[in-house]
Amino acid sequence: MASEQCVAEHGMSYILAGSLRVIEAGESRIFEAGSLLFYRRNFLAKFTKQPAENGPFRAITVIFDHALLQEFSQQYTVVSGEQPFVASTAVLALAHSPLLHCFYESLQHHFEVPLSASAAKHKQQEALQLLLETHPALQQVLFDFGQPGKINLETFMQQNFRFNVAPRQLAYLTGRSLAAFKRDFGKIFHTSPNRWLYQKRLEEAHYLLQEENKRPSDVYHEVGFESLAHFSSAFKQLFGRTPSSVQGAAPAH
Repeated sequence: MASEQCVAEHGMSYILAGSLRVIEAGESRIFEAGSLLFYRRNFLAKFTKQPAENGPFRAITVIFDHALLQEFSQQYTVVSGEQPFVASTAVLALAHSPLLHCFYESLQHHFEVPLSASAAKHKQQEALQLLLETHPALQQVLFDFGQPGKINLETFMQQNFRFNVAPRQLAYLTGRSLAAFKRDFGKIFHTSPNRWLYQKRLEEAHYLLQEENKRPSDVYHEVGFESLAHFSSAFKQLFGRTPSSVQGAAPAH
């Protein structure tokens, strides 16, 4: 099962069974059962869940939403500090922790017996306290309540053009208003965001079909199209050929 999203809230997951493939900024990583992961908000990533040999993919995720973190910050006077967090990826593999492992073990029976709202909040707070105790550097990330800072637009777009995200969301993630995003984009790429994304995704699809012999049914979602029919129509309009006719074909001279 594949999904793509802007990671809207911080969170922590423990993979119980199966594996998780994460693609972000053009890099693909696979996390196996037993992995403990931390998700950072305001990043783009694609997730593909692979089932285990003897059953489905299973994981437990605890979300640290904005309201929970604000309340925790005020209650315990916890702030982000001034040192920047250096990791650039959205999904971080956390070092093994007996405390966190025991915490997740205690949650497994709740697959069958759901938690009440108050009990779930208590578990969120417990997970947050354990995370801060075992990985104190994440305090800088968790309690930074500011909006994304302005980043290099060209680098960001080259790394993230495959995500099916609206320009307004892209503008926010690059630390810009929509108007500033469009203005800066035009200066760099000499076209509009929508036109550039349309062409870039189709060119990437052409490469994947011809050079890597991928199937159109696999490619369309990988490059950010919502449906195979829309992708096939747009591809033929740009290249004059159907995706299937390009798959594995030798380049024209």
